[in-house]
Amino acid sequence: MFPKLGDVGGPVHPLLAWWAILFGLSILARYEPESWAGVIDIDDSSAANAVEHLLEEAIVVIPHLALRAINTVSVC
Repeated sequence: MFPKLGDVGGPVHPLLAWWAILFGLSILARYEPESWAGVIDIDDSSAANAVEHLLEEAIVVIPHLALRAINTVSVC
């Protein structure tokens, strides 16, 4: 489900993929506020529903992925 990146042996880590998506959206919101407003306009944008769903999923998924990544690299 996650794409390979260059010559990396496996797929991109899900946390990295989420970070890239959210970073891209944050750059759009900060530096292109008029475009961002157009994207999230539920009445005029076909992408608004998808972006809203993506952001709602991020709130649930990211904390779990971050905890899993921390537990993977931590030494008890």
